[in-house]
Parts: sequence; C-alpha cells; structure tokens
Amino acid sequence: MSTAGIVPEQEAPAVNPEKTDPEITNLVLEDTEHPDEAHSDDYIPEIDYSTLPAPELKKQLLKAYKTSDPRKNARQIFEMYRQYELRVAAEKHDALEKFVSEGGDAEDFAFHPGPENQEIERGFQQFRENRNRELKNEEEQKEKNLKRKNELLEQLRALVESAETKNSADKLKAIQSEWKAIGAVPTSDAQQLWNSFHALLDKFYNNRSIFFELKELDRKKNLQQKIQLCERAEGLLTNPSINASLQELRHLHEEWKNIGPVPNESRDAIWERFIQASERIHERKKEYLTVRKSQEQENLQRKLNVLEIVAPYQNFNSDRINDWRDKTDEIQKIKEQWDSIGLVPKENADDVNRRFWSSYKAFYQHKNAFFKQLDEQKMQNLRHKTELCEQAEALKNSTDWDETKERLIQLQKKWKTIGRVPDKYSDKIWNRFRAACNEFFDRKQNQQQQKEAELERAASEKTAYYDKLASRLSTPTPTVGSLEEFNQLLSDWRSFDEAGQRPNGKLEERFFDLLQKYLDTVPDLSYERKNELAFQLQLDRLRNHPDASHKLYQKEQNIRKEISTLENDISTLRTNIEFFARSKNAEKLRQEYQQRIEDATSRMNVLKNQLRAIRS
Repeated sequence: MSTAGIVPEQEAPAVNPEKTDPEITNLVLEDTEHPDEAHSDDYIPEIDYSTLPAPELKKQLLKAYKTSDPRKNARQIFEMYRQYELRVAAEKHDALEKFVSEGGDAEDFAFHPGPENQEIERGFQQFRENRNRELKNEEEQKEKNLKRKNELLEQLRALVESAETKNSADKLKAIQSEWKAIGAVPTSDAQQLWNSFHALLDKFYNNRSIFFELKELDRKKNLQQKIQLCERAEGLLTNPSINASLQELRHLHEEWKNIGPVPNESRDAIWERFIQASERIHERKKEYLTVRKSQEQENLQRKLNVLEIVAPYQNFNSDRINDWRDKTDEIQKIKEQWDSIGLVPKENADDVNRRFWSSYKAFYQHKNAFFKQLDEQKMQNLRHKTELCEQAEALKNSTDWDETKERLIQLQKKWKTIGRVPDKYSDKIWNRFRAACNEFFDRKQNQQQQKEAELERAASEKTAYYDKLASRLSTPTPTVGSLEEFNQLLSDWRSFDEAGQRPNGKLEERFFDLLQKYLDTVPDLSYERKNELAFQLQLDRLRNHPDASHKLYQKEQNIRKEISTLENDISTLRTNIEFFARSKNAEKLRQEYQQRIEDATSRMNVLKNQLRAIRS
C-alpha cells in the first residue's frame, strides 16, 4: 500500500523500498542531472569540451559561473575547468619552449596568465567554496532529518503498542505525512530507517484488524438500544402534555449521546428515524409558540414607538416652572400607555424596560434637581450681586479715574453673567448697583469737563506768553538779553506743561526757535556756550516730541556717525602730515593740515559732550 493513507481492516502489502522509498530515490538522483534541468534556462548541455577553441571554452566557463545555481552544472563546470587547465598547461609548455629556444634559461622562466585566466581561477575557487559549503549544509540537514525520523519511529512504536482509539488513524496519518515531508538522511541509515518504519506499519494494521472485529459486535448492540429509544420517542406523540413530552425527549437525547456508534450502514437511517420523531414533537410546541411570538412582536413594536416618544424627556431642561408642569402631565400619559401594552419577547424585555425607566427616572431626577436648586441658585445670585454692589460702592468716590472706570466696567459685565435673583429682591439690588456706578461716572464727567476748561485756559495763557516774547524780539529796538532771563523764560514755559497743558508740537518748535533767537541778544556769550545752549534746547524739543524715544535714538546715531567720520578724517590728515615731513618745501601744508586736525578734534569733543547730554 502507499504510505500516504490508511486502509482500515486490511493488511498492508509488502513494499519494495528500493522502488518506492523517497530517500533511496534521492540518493540515486543526488549529483545527477535533474529531469527538469534539461528545460532550464540556466542548464548547460553536456558536450565534448575538448573540441571547443580556447576562447570559446573560457567564455562558456565564465558564463557557467554566473548561472543562478552553478551547482546544477557542476559536472559541466568541472569538465570545462579540466579542459581549461589542459589548455593552460599547453600554453605554459609552448611558452617555455619558446623561451628556451630564444636563449633563455628554463629555471628563469615564469608564466603569467592574462586577466581573463585570473578571473576564471577566482570564479572556480569561489564555485568550489560555495559547493563545499552547500554540501556541508546538506550533510548537517541530513543528520537533523535522521534525528527527526528516529523521533517519528518512537511515536509510531508508541502508537502501535497503545490501545486502539478513534484518533489512532489520524495520528498515523500525521506521522506518515511528516515522514514524507522530511528530506534525505545519511546513506548509511536510510535502509534501516525504511525497514523499521514499514515493519511498524504492518504491525499497526494487524492490530487494527482485530480491533475492528470486536468493535463491530459492540456496534450491533448499540443499534438495538437506539431502536428502543426511537420507539419511546415515537410514543411521546400521543402524550397530551407538550411540556412533559419535551422534558422526556430531552432525557432520550441524553441517553442517545451515551450510547456508542452503530454499524456504518445503519447509522444514517437510525438517526433519521430518531430525529424525525423529535421534530414532530417540537412541531406541536412551535404551533403554540408561533401565535404567542407574533403577539409579542406586535407588543415590542408598540413599546419601541413609545420609547422614541419618551426618550427626549430624559434630556429635557428648562428654567420655567410652567414648562416642567406641562412636561410632567405629558410623561404621565406616556407611562399609562406603556403599562397598557402586554408582554414582549423575553430576549427584548430587559432592554426595552431598562430604556423606558431610564428616560422616565431621568426626567424626574432633573425636575427634582431643578426645583431644589432653583431657590438656592437665586439666593446664590443675590449674594454675588450684593458683593458686586459692595465693590461698586467702595469705588464710587475714587479719583483714580481711568483704573476705576475699567474696574466698574468689568463689574457691570460680570453683573450681566449672573442669573436671576428672587423677585422680591430684584429691583432693590439693581437700583443699589446702578446708583453706585452712576455716582462715579457723574463725578468723572464733571472732573473731565473741569479739566478740559483748565486745559483751554492754560493753552490760551501759553499762546499769549509766546506772542509776548515773539513781539518783544521782533521790535526794531535791539533787545539786550541775559542767561538768567533765558533760563527764566525756559522755566516759565515748562511750568505750563507741569500744569497739565497738552503739548502743541508746532507751538513748541516755534518757541524754541525764539529762544535760539534770544541767545543772539545775550552779550559776551562764547560760540561754544551758545552752541551748547542751542543743543540743550534741541534736546528739550526732542524730549517733548510724541515719539521722543525714537527721535533721541536717531539723534544719537547721527552724532555717532559724525564722530566716526571725524576720527577717520583725523587719521587721514595725520598720515598726510607724516608724508609732508619728508618734503623740504611743505611747511605751509603741514600747518594747514594741523589746523584742520585741531578743528576736527574740537568738533569731535563738542559732539561727545552732546552724546553725554543725550545719555543723561
């Protein structure tokens, strides 16, 4: 028989291992041409390589190295390489004879093969190393295969020596399948493995034949018992009680399970008889259940419709008492409708009841929470609004107008976010808060009006002061000024700003221009001092500018730039003086350049003083 399957209750025929054992077959085919290789693209046909010219032989050998699996062409490669060595030896011999014939000494002869020969040698060396490595791996795999097959023999021996079970055949098939899937083993062990495996197979089938003879007698006894169960089941059809019939039928099915198998030819028929009797009993119950199930399905659909109506109530919320009263009347009518509906299928009862009562109870929980929290929330709002009144009253007499204004505005915004208070306190608390806010804003408006009036008066006085000074400086009669009066004029002008006067940019510039003009009227005032005072006036004007920081920064950068330019000019002038020192007739130029250096140094000192003034 084939080892791929099991034929129960038959002896396994004798098997010739030399014809069927896959391991023996593998051993015969190893290192020989595979039948499919003749059709492979990488397969190299065997020819007489001794007839090939040397270039063609080398070409074929290099090509063989590059095939996807050179091992398939191992015999051809070895033969080509042998012919190649003969050709190389012949070339070497011819080269030696030529070398000697040309007068060379044979001991000095050295043969140097070309690059192509070196490539062939390297390829053959790599081929041999790969082949040896693969052969070694194959031997290691064969040892592993041998170990596993010995383990399978032990499993098969244990199966043969154990009692027959219904799983014995499956276990044998699994052992046979794995045995066939395992590859070759060492040649020295192959025949012994094969003999042991099939000897155990023969013994298994002999034992199985005896087991089936005994089992057949037992199955006939089981058949008689199952016939009796069929008769008892058929007798239940006349029982008027459906529940009693079903209970007894369950006992019959339990007995059926405990009875073993019957002969195969009777198995389907006896089971069909028993199951038909069971189905006829269940038909009586189905007729009753069908009517009840139909009614329960109708009830289920009605309750599902009610669930859709009641579901929104669980999320209902309102701040109006009348809304809650109206919704309470509605949900009570829905509950009466729910109670009037009958039973639903058992598998749906828990779910639909849970969903209804969840919505119903959620509504009343929200309602109770609303009425419980309603008064407390209003009282809490009253406390919050009272606190806001107290804060507003604490601020109503403040003179920090801008900050207090913002704080009161924030209190008003917060007031709007607070909800209702009890009706009896609503007007009273609002009037209290509004009175505190109005008192402050009324005071603020009066203060603003007063301030505007004062600013207008100060502006008129400042303009009159400018006009008076301008008129004085424009008279034909020369005016004699002094530094004391200059400082007094500047101090008087600044006093207007200290009184809260808003700076007038154009008026400021015109006034400082007048002061610079006034400096011209001061006698015995040096040029440097005059420039210093003029620069100070310029700084005052920049500091009063709306964008004072930026203007001062620009002024500082311009001064720095001019100082840097002067430093470069001084360096250049000094270099030129050194050049003129080597000239005999350049004294006049040296004096001129020295004067220019002194002027530049003086100007640079003035600029540095101005820079310090800006920083201060």
